[in-house]
Amino acid sequence: MTETNCQYCNFDEYDVLDKNDFGVILPEPNALSKGHCVIIPLRHVSSFFDITDKERKSLMSLLELARNELQLRHQPSGFHIGFNDGEIFGNVSEHLHIHIIPRYKDQELKLDARWGMTKD
Repeated sequence: MTETNCQYCNFDEYDVLDKNDFGVILPEPNALSKGHCVIIPLRHVSSFFDITDKERKSLMSLLELARNELQLRHQPSGFHIGFNDGEIFGNVSEHLHIHIIPRYKDQELKLDARWGMTKD
């Protein structure tokens, strides 16, 4: 099921970094670091706890694939992996998406309002 106003349901096929039967890897348009991307289920679902076992395994497989590709392309020191579920910080995540954010030595990760952080 897709939603007409959902940015994750209406992605451009040209942006797909990789995919499988249940999900895709897309570049994050508001990247927090070089290589920041998101893993999304193809089905419009808002909660990690509402996906099927097949979708969960598929998304974890894509997460590992994204990590391996980012290791090869950018050689980060590590990764910040996260997602919001439910109503967080006044926003409702309408389509589940898992962020994989490469971390680089001596580069501070500046989380923004998506993660409940406000500007000083």
